[in-house]
Amino acid sequence: MDNVFVSKGCISCPGKYKIGRGKKKNVDASPDEPWYHASKQAWLTIKNAAEEINNDMFKQILCDLHGYVKNIKEDVSDNYLKEIQTAILLTGINLPDHEVLFSKLTDKFTSITNHIALVQSRDSTNMKSLIEETIYQLLNSPNDNCEIEFKKNQCNFRVLEAWYKEYCEKNTPLVIIIPDFESFNSSVLRDFILILSSYSRSVKFILLFGVATTLHVVHRSLSYDVTSKLRVQVFHTPTQITSLSDILEGTVLSGKTPFMLTGRAFQLLTDIFLFYDFSVYAFLQGYKLCMIQHFYGNNFSTLCCDYKDIDKRFDQLSLNDINDLKKLPTIMKYFDNLNENIDDINLAEFKKIIVKLLKKFQHAMDGFFTVLKCLHSLTFSLPGSPLGKQLREVYAKAVTCDIVDMKEYKDCIQLLNYSSKEELLTKLDKIIKILETDNKSNLKDFEVNLKKHYNIIKNASLEVSNTVAETVSVDDKLSRQQLKEKLLKMSQQQARSPFKQAQIDLFDYLNNSIFAVHLVNPNRLPASEIFCFSDAYIAKHHLRGSVRAAIHTGLNNPQTYINCGCCKLENDEVIQPTLPDLSIIYKIHLESRKLINMYDWLQAFLTVISPNDQTDEQREIDPNIQARFTRAIAELQFLGFIKSSRRKTDHVKRLT
Repeated sequence: MDNVFVSKGCISCPGKYKIGRGKKKNVDASPDEPWYHASKQAWLTIKNAAEEINNDMFKQILCDLHGYVKNIKEDVSDNYLKEIQTAILLTGINLPDHEVLFSKLTDKFTSITNHIALVQSRDSTNMKSLIEETIYQLLNSPNDNCEIEFKKNQCNFRVLEAWYKEYCEKNTPLVIIIPDFESFNSSVLRDFILILSSYSRSVKFILLFGVATTLHVVHRSLSYDVTSKLRVQVFHTPTQITSLSDILEGTVLSGKTPFMLTGRAFQLLTDIFLFYDFSVYAFLQGYKLCMIQHFYGNNFSTLCCDYKDIDKRFDQLSLNDINDLKKLPTIMKYFDNLNENIDDINLAEFKKIIVKLLKKFQHAMDGFFTVLKCLHSLTFSLPGSPLGKQLREVYAKAVTCDIVDMKEYKDCIQLLNYSSKEELLTKLDKIIKILETDNKSNLKDFEVNLKKHYNIIKNASLEVSNTVAETVSVDDKLSRQQLKEKLLKMSQQQARSPFKQAQIDLFDYLNNSIFAVHLVNPNRLPASEIFCFSDAYIAKHHLRGSVRAAIHTGLNNPQTYINCGCCKLENDEVIQPTLPDLSIIYKIHLESRKLINMYDWLQAFLTVISPNDQTDEQREIDPNIQARFTRAIAELQFLGFIKSSRRKTDHVKRLT
């Protein structure tokens, strides 16, 4: 078995099987379905907002690098020191998201030069492939006026030098972009830079390195004789944490779409981002998957729309959709609280109540997001940041439970009571600006009252009044109970300054009249199932699939994935000769002990694929069948189900 070679390839065969917790009703996923249009419209809102924010984030770095390359082109001085102009772009930990950035850079540089090479480490494992790939891209630029088409085996630096002198204008830079610097072989990159330096007097090169970690990795990878040939300038991109926070605040937490990701589902996506990939793109794709799962097959989810479209979309629902809507837990609980039987209400009255609930929910969410921003501006700078430093952290807590009941919230209120006057006024000023910017009609009273508290605190004195404290005289004839009550009252009376009293009044108002009212967990509100998706199990099942379970399902019952009629089984224990060889071998292996005899395994395989042949053991085996058996064994070994055994040479060890 040690001499078995396996081709490391796989073929994806799409089937009709949908991964999920259980069997669902067949749903037509055609573009004519109402839920499909609703999900598409909701996703386009998020997608367009995210692209706009991405462009704003990358706008500054694109302009800086464009100006850098433009200045190099305009520099006409001779390069006597054979130095190469090099820009090091510190991109941060994650590289998948930065493919968009480097593609935008390539498009931006085309206004300066058409000769740009974007070289990946996977295409440049050695010096020959690196030189050929780089020069091939430079010579065969899509916007180049040169009519000569070069092949890769013709690409070398002598050809590049001759081509540059003949077809390029003087001082035209050739830009070489290496987006994944850490993945390159340092010795190959070292030799490549030295070769570039030797030609730098006749050809103007510009190097752009995408560095994911720190600047020190460049000095560790390249020796001094190489770095001395580089004239380096460093550029920085926004961190992935900042990018995610900006995108969330501009999309998910902005209230631009009625759909809300709440509870453990939102926490799952943020955990995957923080602990696995740091990919904003992957986060948005996970958000999209949750959105599709929320809308899929539920036409009543089309009510997750703007205020003005609710009546129109309710009229488009069928009777079955309305019955499904009546079965939602929060809807049933709402009617139970009204002591009304939901089945006895006529359609017109039911529509009136549901439309009212939907508009009330969206109205509440408008205030929810605004008040959440106010709470974040109050607490993000507190020592230890009990509620977190990012708005998404406060949101994650607010959509999981009632935030005012959390210990972290109470700790924040306690810490805020120790704030200085200047610090408190600064925070209140920020909250007032948030309220003025959002301009929500249901928060006008909040804005007015907050300004009153602001003025009271601003004019309040810090001095404690010299009032005479109440005392207990010996002459007072008090009973034991009266003395106890008087002492308790005296202990609760504290000398407070006007500022301290105004501060206490402010936080009592915020806690009881604002945060406790507006920051209610959205999942507790009636009709929340139409707007909120919080099922972390479904999201996890799709985003972090069980690979081993999927392999077992595919091998034990191939018809699940390949949708082939000849592979259909009456039950999982049946082994048919029409099954793929790997599936037959796997199912026989499931019936075996810890050690499997290869000869017995081969005989069992022959019995399955040739059931009509003689029943005696076949000593003379068809070479084609033996090759099929050997290949299936090798594939099973590659999948990690068996390995060769040292105890017996003609046996293999089962690993499952």
